[in-house]
Amino acid sequence: MTARVDPLDLVRLLIGFDTTSRGTNLPLIDFAQELLEAAGARCRRTLDPDRIKANLFATFGPDAPGGIVLSGHTDVVPVDGQEWSSDPFNAEIRGNKMFGRGTCDMKGFVGVALSLLPEIAGAKLKRPIHFALSYDEEVGCAGVRGLLEDLGAAGIKPALAIVGEPTEMRVVGAHKAGAVLHTHCHGREGHSSKPHLGANAVMMAGEFVHLLESIGDGLRGDTDHRFDPPFTTVQANMIQGGSAVNILARDAVVTWEYRALPDRDPTLILDAVRSRAESEILPKYRANVADARFETEVHATYPGLVMDETSEAVLLARDVTGANQVEAVAYGTEAGHFQRAGISAVICGPGSIDQAHKADEFVALPELTKCEDFLRKVIAKAAA
Repeated sequence: MTARVDPLDLVRLLIGFDTTSRGTNLPLIDFAQELLEAAGARCRRTLDPDRIKANLFATFGPDAPGGIVLSGHTDVVPVDGQEWSSDPFNAEIRGNKMFGRGTCDMKGFVGVALSLLPEIAGAKLKRPIHFALSYDEEVGCAGVRGLLEDLGAAGIKPALAIVGEPTEMRVVGAHKAGAVLHTHCHGREGHSSKPHLGANAVMMAGEFVHLLESIGDGLRGDTDHRFDPPFTTVQANMIQGGSAVNILARDAVVTWEYRALPDRDPTLILDAVRSRAESEILPKYRANVADARFETEVHATYPGLVMDETSEAVLLARDVTGANQVEAVAYGTEAGHFQRAGISAVICGPGSIDQAHKADEFVALPELTKCEDFLRKVIAKAAA
């Protein structure tokens, strides 16, 4: 059995790995796998197409169906352009808070879970405890898809997953579905003094953004008040295009997203966007330029987590926390992917989503203590 490592020390070590999504996570995965295997875990990896990132899945206990997954992503968002008061990759404790990139989202949970390896290894588990550490959650939950496909191909079917995203240790049983999309606006260049001889892609983009706003407004009447906001949202967040102020732009790109109520059909949003752009915007531009057009590509999607208060995951989380209610959140996680794969899922982890992705990201130390107590009770349930 491996010696116990203080959870704060493990969280610090994990923060020290710069696992920004654009780079590799392999040094962190190597470190985690060494800890897991030293404690007796059976490990398997899945790699990204470029073989610079990996998911890690590890199992303790009986070689049997079912079991509990402790799930966390290893990647973090960039710190570029943010004004930090300390080194974001050198965790620092000030007062009752630990500061650093990923402390809240979500290396705090992963570090606490790994600190309990000696207890997991020493428990007489009657059902397996699995660890699932993924890559590229922050850029569309890309890694977990391969992890779940690998488990399916290997016939490994856990019963439930606890996804340790920051919920302040509240039990969350639902989140919205989402997608990131790029719409390319194709016009025709020309001198800006004669706009009628071209098609200005930047102006097309502006009308497209207005269309997104209109479609989003039309979805506000369909509500589920467990969420904040209680309706599906559609919004543009980035526009790129144009080369000079006196040139009609040939191309522009609008990057936009939707966050849909989880039990609705989000494909209807894209269908409406494409149909209305064709009928409401393009006729004006095609009067001058016949091949003016919009082309929309889906960059990333993730399914919603549909509320099921009778699911094994929710019942377990409520049992060990004593929670009287199950909440819903507007942000996305990998929990929807687990549920879609037939694995009951719940979200419960240390930290507040309000601190995620910001400069001076932090997790409150009492939250990590609560997480440690929570996971100890989960281990006890797996041994009962």
